[in-house]
Amino acid sequence: MIPDLQCILPYLEEESLAAVSLTLILQLLANPSIINGASQVDQQTLLVRINSLLKSNHSITRWKATKLLTVSVTHPVLLLSSHTANAITGLVKILESKCFLQSYENPTTRELITLKSTAECLGFVLDQIRGKPTLTREVLTPKLPNVIASLIEVNTLIPDVTLPVLSKLLMLNTTTFRPFGTKFENSLRSILNDGENYTKLNDELKSMVMKSLALVSFILAREKQGELWRENVNMVILELKSVISIYEAFLDLSADSDYNVRYQNLPKLPENCASMKLLFGTLSIDINESPVEIFKVSQRISVLVDLLLAYIEISTVNAVSIPLGHYVTVGEILASLNTSYTHVKKDIRDEPTRKMIEQSVNNSKLEGIKILGSLVRRFPGDLYPRVYKILALLDASIPVQTKNGKIHVDNESVYENEFLVTRTLEVAGKYLNLTERFNDMSVLGRLVESSLILKEPREPVFSIENKTQDTADVISKPSGHRKKQNKSKSVVSLSDILSHKQYFISPPCQETLQVVRSFFNTLITKCELSPGKLSSIIRFVILDAVSNMELIKEGKVDAENQQIVELLENVLLFPGKSNTSVSVIPIISGLIGNNSKIYSLLVNPRFPLLPRKHDDFNTPDELEEIELEEEMETQELASGDMIIPKEKRSLEDVEALEKANKRQQVSDISEKVTSDYNSLVSKNPEAAVKALKQMEAEAKEQQENESLSEKVVGQVEGIVSDGNSDEISNGHDDADDDEDMGSDFEIPEINVEDD
Repeated sequence: MIPDLQCILPYLEEESLAAVSLTLILQLLANPSIINGASQVDQQTLLVRINSLLKSNHSITRWKATKLLTVSVTHPVLLLSSHTANAITGLVKILESKCFLQSYENPTTRELITLKSTAECLGFVLDQIRGKPTLTREVLTPKLPNVIASLIEVNTLIPDVTLPVLSKLLMLNTTTFRPFGTKFENSLRSILNDGENYTKLNDELKSMVMKSLALVSFILAREKQGELWRENVNMVILELKSVISIYEAFLDLSADSDYNVRYQNLPKLPENCASMKLLFGTLSIDINESPVEIFKVSQRISVLVDLLLAYIEISTVNAVSIPLGHYVTVGEILASLNTSYTHVKKDIRDEPTRKMIEQSVNNSKLEGIKILGSLVRRFPGDLYPRVYKILALLDASIPVQTKNGKIHVDNESVYENEFLVTRTLEVAGKYLNLTERFNDMSVLGRLVESSLILKEPREPVFSIENKTQDTADVISKPSGHRKKQNKSKSVVSLSDILSHKQYFISPPCQETLQVVRSFFNTLITKCELSPGKLSSIIRFVILDAVSNMELIKEGKVDAENQQIVELLENVLLFPGKSNTSVSVIPIISGLIGNNSKIYSLLVNPRFPLLPRKHDDFNTPDELEEIELEEEMETQELASGDMIIPKEKRSLEDVEALEKANKRQQVSDISEKVTSDYNSLVSKNPEAAVKALKQMEAEAKEQQENESLSEKVVGQVEGIVSDGNSDEISNGHDDADDDEDMGSDFEIPEINVEDD
């Protein structure tokens, strides 16, 4: 038996709340029968006690009260109560008090959890009220200014909870939010702290902060929001352009013609850059004092790129004009930064500083690839004409080295910059998917080679200098100390590597394998690979499937399992055009033969069933025709006319067709005779006249015979019709009439020649 609400109310006092499990109380309050079956007094008492708990001085009690209120407002009868407004006021006061934090720099965990729970509860209550006209007018609208102000107050403490609520209020209640726009924007900037705190935020929080910062910059304007949006985007592009130009002090970018052309295509910087309005503070970099300061450039580029992408990811009320060309140009400039072609300036001789600059350039290159990947996801059709150019740019971003005058992909650099290479392969796969077939493999050579490198296990790498130094130390030691030195350092440290090398080999991580599988899947289906590359890919596909055979056999459906099976199926569907390609059907049959529908379809093709005609089946049109004939026969019986059966009508049609054929034959014969007569006249006129008279006599005789036959047939049909009319008048049915018509009367023989 379910208890009633009156039994639960005594435990909702602050002194008794700790005596019972909060989970049990929440389960009981979530039951609709308990709330709906309670009296109105008990329902009001429940909300009053929850509001009293919200006013407690203890953080744990306030936290429990927020959970109780969240469950209570799920019931419409409690949401419509007059105490809902008081509950919102209690939540706002908790946020305004900030749980009486002693220090904002190092807040205690209990107070932070209480603030987060309060903000979540407030957002849930607002969502429950939103859309209901009376509640919105009477409860929500009067409380909105205090709600917005309280959420902004704690935004720097708990941005991951307050930003989703504030973003909804900014979109749906723009007029009420307008007085708080500047305060909210300053709060967002304080979270970023000129970009210095940006790396401390997680990816989800970064996205929310940037979208909120982009949205508040134009949506609060009373008019011309589209123009303001475009101005803000141009400001971000200008600031990004000014930051990119810092690399000109460290790299020989003046010799790169492609960079100069793209750089000039962006909006022009003002003559006095000091007067330019910056979204973030100015950068001060001195690599002589600290080479690490070069990373300030890549960090600022990362912040500006995310803000630039946030402008095209948010929803706008009015239509806006997106400068897609500038977006693509910025992405191409950053993605084309490559120290393999554009070297660090020679006046920077410190090797650690040069390494720092190269790493900062790689970080900025990653941001350019991020722009290109985001654009192809949102504007695939607009970027289709640029596919070839962007693929060539991505292919050139793979690190290379020169050996014996030939350029090869640098294996060590690929492993060192694995994250950059995997992101490049991922974006390249997206652009390849825009095409139906891509046959120019000259712009994909390095991408394919780097993917083949990433799929291989990693062997431990040891510095040659260290090995040489260890060997030199051993040789320089006296013979008495050499044995001890070998045992303690050199021999002991390298013995396991030489004897058990397999234990030091590390396989590629799962994220890398997923990117490689996806890229191989695109290559197999979209490109015409060389036999060597195709064989290497098929080998990886088979070995990868064998190593994950248990996962495939169990039939688990996840991203990894689906990728493996899809790769095997595409190997079947796209075997390649090389005559030397080896069939892998038996191997794939052993791996997924029983579970793959595509394999089953290829081995056992299905054809559609042949259509069968049913003779006893009448279509609706045929049934309608039969009913119409029956009605006509009934009308003819009523009027006394003779009924012509269907079989006789068909016979008459056949006779008419035969007559038409005879006329055609006569016409053909007459034409032939005429031609013969003309030729005969030209040769022998007397014989022609004699033949003409003979034909006229024969034609006259045939005409008399046909007229006599038609006269006799007419008399016979009259006799038959008289006989049938007599039988119908005597009351015989239709079946007897048909039988008598053909059996009781015989046509006598008539010799026409006697007449």
